[in-house]
Parts: sequence; C-alpha cells; structure tokens
Amino acid sequence: MQHGHFRRFAPVDVLSERELSAIHQGALEILETGGANIRHAKTQALLEDAGCKVDREAGQVRIPPALAEECLRSVPSSYQIVARDRAMDVRIGGDRVHFLQGMGMRYVDTETWELRPATLREHAEVQIVGDALPNVHVMDALFAFTDLKDVPGIMQQLEGLANGFRYSVKPQHYGYLKDSDQFAIRMAQGLGVTLDAEIDVAPPVAFGDEALEAIWRFAELGWCVWASPGGRAGATAPGPLAGVQVQSWAGTMAFIVITQLINRGTPVGLHPCDGVVHAKWAHGLPAAPETWYTRAMTNQLCRRYGIPVTTASGFCGHAKMFDYQAGMEKALGILTSVMTGSHLHTLQGSFAGELGYSNVLQVLDEEIAGNVGRYLLGTPIDDETLAVDESLEVGTAPASFMGRALTRQYWVKDRYEPLVADWGTHVDWVRGGKKDIVTRAQEKVDAILAEHRATPLTAEQSAHVEDVLAEAREYYRATGLLSEEEWAPYIRALEEADLPAPLEAATD
Repeated sequence: MQHGHFRRFAPVDVLSERELSAIHQGALEILETGGANIRHAKTQALLEDAGCKVDREAGQVRIPPALAEECLRSVPSSYQIVARDRAMDVRIGGDRVHFLQGMGMRYVDTETWELRPATLREHAEVQIVGDALPNVHVMDALFAFTDLKDVPGIMQQLEGLANGFRYSVKPQHYGYLKDSDQFAIRMAQGLGVTLDAEIDVAPPVAFGDEALEAIWRFAELGWCVWASPGGRAGATAPGPLAGVQVQSWAGTMAFIVITQLINRGTPVGLHPCDGVVHAKWAHGLPAAPETWYTRAMTNQLCRRYGIPVTTASGFCGHAKMFDYQAGMEKALGILTSVMTGSHLHTLQGSFAGELGYSNVLQVLDEEIAGNVGRYLLGTPIDDETLAVDESLEVGTAPASFMGRALTRQYWVKDRYEPLVADWGTHVDWVRGGKKDIVTRAQEKVDAILAEHRATPLTAEQSAHVEDVLAEAREYYRATGLLSEEEWAPYIRALEEADLPAPLEAATD
C-alpha cells in the first residue's frame, strides 16, 4: 500500500459552522425546488421510485432534502484503488495526502515553448517517469497527452490507458467518453485492478446521458466515481463565490443520490472544477486565489460530511514557461488545498491551463510534492525531540551539537532530500557549470528513461489489453465514430509507435 503523506496537524477552516450550514441548506433548496436536469429514462425511474418528483418531459427531477442527506450519510469516508502491483494500492481519505499525475493536451517543446501533438512513444515515456517518481501515487494515463498524433479522438483515452498499464504498476484513473468506460472497465477487470472515474456534472446542475451511463457502470461495480462539477463564477454559475459553492454542492449531492440509489455504499469522491474566469477574456483561471478559496470551501464541506476530495488546485496555472510564475501557481495552489483538508491532488506534469504536458515538469512538480509532504509530516513532540536534557548537558555557553548522538540520529532522518533543486552554495553552483533547474530536471528524466521500467504485463495480460483495444476499434468503426479517413493513419501510428523496450532489450 502506498501510504502517501500523513498530515500531522488539523486542517485549516475557512468557513464558520454557520456559513457551512448556509451553503448546505442553499444546495438542498436548489435540489428540492429547482431540481436537477436529467433526461436519462433509467435514472428518472430510479429517482422517481425513491420519492423524487420527476417531470419526464422537462427533464426536471426534484430531490427531497431527506433523501439527499440520507444518501450523503451512506458514502464511505475513504476508498481504495487496486493496482497491478498490490504494494502500489492506495486508500484515499482520512488524514493521508496523495498525488495524482497531472493532465495535459499536447507535448511541450522546452526549446521553443510551443505545443504539438504527442507521439505514442512520448506518452509511454510519461508513464515510465511517473511510475518511477515516489510521489506520483495514482497515474492518469488517459489524460497525460489527450492529443496523440494520428490517434483518433475516440480512441485516445483507451490507447492512453493501455500504455499506462504497459508501463506502470501503479493505480490508474479514468473518465468516460462515448461508452469508452465499458472497454476500460473490461481492460481493468482482466488485469485484476480497479479504476476510479471522473464524471462531469454539467453546470448549473445537469447530467448528460453519457455521464449517467458511466455512473451506472462504475456504481454497479462498487468502484469509486468522482463528481466533477465545473461552474464558473458569472459564466456558468452565479457571480459570487458562495453562489458557485452552493451550485457545486447541489450538483455533488444529486450525483451522490444517484450513485447511492444504484448501489448503496458506492464510494464517491468530489473533484471540483469550478472557480472564476478572467475578467476581460472570460477563460477559466485555475490558479487564481479566488479559485483556490472556492476549493478550500469545498474541502471543508467534504470534511464535514466525510466525503473524499480530489483537488486540482495548483495542478496547472497560466504560465507559458517553466518559470517563477509556474512554480508559484503550482506550489501555492497545492498548499492552500492540503492545508484545508483535501486528500488527492492532481499535480505532476500539467502546464498552461491543461494545454500542455511535460516529463520535465513532472519531475519539477515531484519536487513540490516532496516538499509539501515533508511539511505535512511536521515533527513529533516528546521528551526525546524536545531535547531539554541534551540542551542542559551541552550548556548555555557557545557550543556545537554537531557531534552529539542525538544529532546524528536526526541529521538525515528529519530532513527532506531534494530531487533536482540545488540547495548547495553559490560557489559550488558556479563550479558545477551554473545549471538551471530545468536542465537538472531534464537530466533526471533522461536517467529514469535509461534506468527504470515497471514490471511488464505477462503475455496473457498483454493479449487481453490488445483484445479489448481491437474490440473497441471495431465498435467505434461500426458506430461511425472512427472514420475510414482516420483508420489508415491510426494503424500506421500503431505500427510505427516505437514504444520503449524492456531495459534488457534496450541495452543490446
């Protein structure tokens, strides 16, 4: 089991109990009076049988407060994701903090800072590096490069997941797209693993048929599903931040009601994608302090009701290079979230508002995760660590503790060792060639790719993955979602993928 980082101290509250209650009551009023927009017949029938008022023609489902709160109480306070290597399983919740590999669309060229579609090999290399980094606890193979060169959009998530299973033994995250989740589930079941799934709540409070089909599939298995509400202040949600929070919480509770009516006790996590937009250009601002505060309110609500929460605060900002702005946006976003009680944090590798992804940045972000994890651990307070007797023995005159046994005991034990950050002296930095941190991170990436491979799939497991992919390809060709124009370049991309070989073969 990957235990992540233990948060020694109590999370910070940003809301009073009265304010928390006001948000919750406001969300209940929205559900009871305005309802949720649901046109999926099977889900309408489920909710109607449970006592909801359903207007089938209008797609309006009003949810009684008692039902919403009853279902809220039945959500487990933590959940486990099963990995290919059971030593890599994770349990999300409680006082543990874990990190999820980041999300991004295109490959970042660190020479020009331009973005382009990634190759299947570059995608595989992201999985190798993520598998090697100790603070990447959950992999996000489907979202690490969502623009794969010559891979049709309908197959990108599944090809990404397959690469994740080939090159990592850690747990995998998934989503849904045009029934792709049914193939992802079969792929996972054949490997003896589970997935957690991120499923949208369309703002204000609406559920599309695709999302509901995915909720049914995952909930019937008892696998965790994430509610992902995404209202933006003044655009797809009310202008005030508190109004954004009320709307998101209403969508989350509606999501919880559906999952618990399908299968009582199904784990549900909250992955808020709400926040604010640019005052002039109206695009989303994931790294704005107002967005961070909205997520902090979410974290406190989830703590109050025992709901595991995944946050995207800090996973990507608005910087266009790996510079001071990028580090500031990521570090502050992560800290504001972990300090207010979140459990799983999307982080390593994301760039430029989720438009880009980089292995170099994955390593740089690993440094942030390591520092944050050490900060959360704090220090034990007991007779030994207070060291009163030690101080009295040394005395009050100028002296050194360097040679003391207690110092030797804690000299390394109590310290974080940086991965690529340079904590040496300026003189040594000059003598060493004045390398910047991006150069050192690239060197770390190169070393990992040369030295690390996860335990490969067995021949039987590999055949299972390929069989599921082949079936998915034919399914989407038959439905017209994978066109004949896309087919030839797609097959050529698979044949010419040049995926990383096992280390034994790579060194021949």
